[in-house]
Amino acid sequence: MTRYLDPKIDVLFKKIFGENKELLISFLNSLLPLEEGQEIMTIEYLSPEQVPDTPLLGKNSIVDVKCVDNVERSFIVEMQSEWSNIFRKRLLINGAKAVVKQLNKKYQEGKARKFQELKPVYVLAIVNSNFTEGNDWYHHLKIMEPKNPDVVIDGLDYVLLELPNFTPDRWSSVHKKLAILWLRFLKEIDSYCEKLPEELASNELIYSAIKICEESALSPKEREAYEQAEDEMIWQNSVKGLEDEVGDVRKLLSESKKTIEESKKTIEERDKSIAERDKSLAERDKSLAEKDKEIEELKKLLGKS
Repeated sequence: MTRYLDPKIDVLFKKIFGENKELLISFLNSLLPLEEGQEIMTIEYLSPEQVPDTPLLGKNSIVDVKCVDNVERSFIVEMQSEWSNIFRKRLLINGAKAVVKQLNKKYQEGKARKFQELKPVYVLAIVNSNFTEGNDWYHHLKIMEPKNPDVVIDGLDYVLLELPNFTPDRWSSVHKKLAILWLRFLKEIDSYCEKLPEELASNELIYSAIKICEESALSPKEREAYEQAEDEMIWQNSVKGLEDEVGDVRKLLSESKKTIEESKKTIEERDKSIAERDKSLAERDKSLAEKDKEIEELKKLLGKS
C-alpha cells in the first residue's frame, strides 16, 4: 500500500514547488488574483535566501520558494504551520526586500533601475492555522486607504490563505477551479490518506505533485530531512498549544481579577450605602430625642400651670 507524506511540511513543499516549474506556475496562476491576460507563462527560480541589509533583522530569512516570471514579476511563496507575530513581520520584510532588490539590478548601460520600472511583487502565504475570526480564509492585502480603496500604491500584494477554513463549497465563482484541487491536495494528502480522491488523481498536474508525496519518492537524505522538519512542526505546534493554554489562563486570571475588583467596588458601595443609612438613622434618632426632650419640658410647664 502506498504511503503518502504531508506536502505541508516545508521540506516536501519546497521539493514539489521549488523543483518543478510547471507545478509552481499552475499553483500561482490558480491562487493569485491575476486578471485574464496576466497569467504567468515561464519562471526562473531565485535564491530563497533573503539577506538582511542591517544586523537589526538578525539571521537571514529563508523563504520556501522564490521566483521571477517572464515579465520580471517576483513571487514569494511560504507554507507555515502556525501564524505568529514573527511570521507576520517576516512576510513584511521579505515582500519589501523583494521590491528594494530590484534597484540593485543594472542595465547593460550600467544605469540603476528606475523607480517607475519596478515590477510587481506577490507574496503568497498558506497558513495551516486560523489567524482571524469568522469563516473568511482568502485574504488579499494591498497598500490602500481603508476609507477609499481606489487610492492604492501598486507593486506589493500579499495573499494570505487560512487553509483550515477552506472548503470547496465556499470558493466563489470568480476564483479558478484548479485552485480547489490544489488546496484539496494540501489539505487531504498526508500520512492518513488511504485512498486518493478521484478528482485529484484524474488531474495530471495534481497527480504529479501527489507522486512526489509518496514516501518511496524521497531519497534517504530527503526522508531524514522530512522527519526532522515534521518533528520541528510538532514541537512548534506543542509550544503554540502551551502558549494558547497560558494565554487562556492569563485571560481567566484577568477576568477573575476584574470580577474581584467589581465585587470589591460593589461591597464598598454597599458599605457606603449602609454607612449613609446608619448616619441617617442616627440623625433621626437624635432628632426624635430632641423632640422627646421638648415634649417633657412642655409637660413640666403645663404641670406648673
